Amino acid sequence: MKSHHIAFQPIVRELAERGHDVTYLTAVPMEKPLPKSLRQVLVPNVLNSLERDVIPGFISFGKMSTPMMSFYFGKAGRAMMEATLKTPGAQSIIHSDEKYDLVIHEAFAISEAVVALQHKFNAPGVALMPLADSSWLHEMSGLTDNPAYMIDFKTDFTDRLTFFQRVHNLYHLVSTLIISYVDLYRMQGLMDTYFNYTGWEGRPSIARLLSDQALILVNSHHSVGYNFPRAPHVKEVGGINLRPTKPLPKDLEQLLNDSPNGVIYFSLGSNIDMSQVSSKGIRDAFSNVFAKLKQRVLWKWTGKDYPTVPSNVYMSDWFPQQDILVHKNVQLFITHGGQLSTTEAVNSAVPLIGIPFFADQRKNLNQITTAGFGLGLEFENLTESSISWAVNEVLNNDKYEKQAIIQQSIFQDRPMKPVEESVYWIEYVLRHGKALQPASVHMPLYQVLLLDVLGAIAAGLFLVFVISKKLIGGVLSFLRRDKPKKLKQK
Repeated sequence: MKSHHIAFQPIVRELAERGHDVTYLTAVPMEKPLPKSLRQVLVPNVLNSLERDVIPGFISFGKMSTPMMSFYFGKAGRAMMEATLKTPGAQSIIHSDEKYDLVIHEAFAISEAVVALQHKFNAPGVALMPLADSSWLHEMSGLTDNPAYMIDFKTDFTDRLTFFQRVHNLYHLVSTLIISYVDLYRMQGLMDTYFNYTGWEGRPSIARLLSDQALILVNSHHSVGYNFPRAPHVKEVGGINLRPTKPLPKDLEQLLNDSPNGVIYFSLGSNIDMSQVSSKGIRDAFSNVFAKLKQRVLWKWTGKDYPTVPSNVYMSDWFPQQDILVHKNVQLFITHGGQLSTTEAVNSAVPLIGIPFFADQRKNLNQITTAGFGLGLEFENLTESSISWAVNEVLNNDKYEKQAIIQQSIFQDRPMKPVEESVYWIEYVLRHGKALQPASVHMPLYQVLLLDVLGAIAAGLFLVFVISKKLIGGVLSFLRRDKPKKLKQK
């Protein structure tokens, strides 16, 4: 997805600017000018051509159960991987004779087959994870989730679970891991088919390579998520998508400066097209609410076929989101609740109203609501009344702005910037290899969970019970046989 590239391209650029020779295989070209030591190998963006056949609409996708959502994630991942791996660009890397010291990839985002490059180039692997709170990532990093309080990004729980929610969360965890292991077996077939470089026959299994990461960088932070334990080679670097603020285009800057009553920014991200997912009734509901406001509204709308909107609404098919959110007049961000948008809003201390569709968006918005710097609305229940209530509640109740400032303070209070920290740990791996990796990544699950030890203890206790029962039974039997003889002697 384009948003994933947006998240991690700052790391690629920073590595190249520090003098590292970087080869970047991508479907989303980086903005120019490019550092001299960066070489891009472009492949077609297959997502748009595949998503209609592989994944149902975003709304129905977001309403699926965890097993079904995991199933479709895996199905989409395999389809995109196969379409990408057969391209000349990908094959040129796979059969390259070049030498690399490190392989950086996004294997935990349904593209596990790329870990074959670690074997191909005999280089440590660094995994980039765009989504927070992934049960599959924790499983492969040697620290399986505890469903008592740890949640997967596909759930809509918080970290404070009732008894029945813990039962449900256990179901989420087990179903996610079962389907993920089945998908991994299927990915093994893709890896064997397309990563057929010289010497591939001696390659370890995909499960072994996937768990053998020297470093895992996760685009998460406790200011926009939950505090969970993580393995020592898993580092939270939420905010890597943030870049230095750029000046706004003059017309847009004038528009924001001339909005003394404030500005509302409305965008559903790079993957959701408001013009396609919303009905005329929903569009009219938003327009009617906006017409009654004194604030100006910037509304991102794909395409140029704009609907009729009030005079205080400005529509465009693109906005420089980060540069808009930091403007002093922006009072509210209406969003889909994606990880990047949430992070950018927290960094700018802008309260949120979220309309979740799929993946981690519902979980993110639950966290936002729990923390108190925003509200969530269900897409199916979008009416003029519900929209008006949410917008006026956030705009007129200063508790949301105050909490957004608190979250911003927590987010920004760190020893170094996210991109700098990411590159530090990557260069740490270049210097020290897999020094951060725990032993548990190479242990089978039954050993990590001590199932063999517990089984041995249970077997021992059972054996003691059986022996004790036999002994006690023997003693009692002896006493019963001996008692009549004593009576007869008397």
